[in-house]
Amino acid sequence: ADVRTPPKMSRAATVKDVPAGPFIKSLAAHFKDGGQMEVPDFAEYIKTAPFKELSPYMYNQDWYFVRAASIARKIYLFEGMGVGGLAKVYGGRAQRGTRKAHYKRAARGVIRHILKQLGEMKIVSTEKYTNLKEKKRLDAKKEKGRYITAHGKRELDTIAKQLFNKLPRAEFYDIKYQEAKEEPMEDEVAEGEGEGEGEQ
Repeated sequence: ADVRTPPKMSRAATVKDVPAGPFIKSLAAHFKDGGQMEVPDFAEYIKTAPFKELSPYMYNQDWYFVRAASIARKIYLFEGMGVGGLAKVYGGRAQRGTRKAHYKRAARGVIRHILKQLGEMKIVSTEKYTNLKEKKRLDAKKEKGRYITAHGKRELDTIAKQLFNKLPRAEFYDIKYQEAKEEPMEDEVAEGEGEGEGEQ
């Protein structure tokens, strides 16, 4: 199917209908303005992976919100992802001089810290719900990884709908087509650490 085909207008736009880059930017701004997410003291100097030379704070002081937005989007799209899976997603190639480059996973401490805050904000949970619309969630059961909650799904879809209505259609489909064509890593899409826009 052509990725430039617009979503059916008989339903509201969701996270799946909007480009990753603009959505992560919007959600990061929402987290920052909402005041519920606190930036830890280590955000100024910590590296997000062993292969990174500098802290992302050097390029973007709001990097923590960007990474949190990207993680929330990942869990929305791929429920059940845990710390290990996310560390693999945000990993990358470690240059070792003249020796062969090796793949390294991202720092798990940062991911755990963000997941904890997203959990406190009721956006993600360790419980899997068989029916997100069920208010009492009587069928909740423990599973590995993290899952989007009903509140989290509603919050992310609201941001997606606002973005869908605001973004010019020509730009919208051009971004969607380019993302599907290039299949960028999530950290390339969201970080924008001076290497281009793009989750450190």
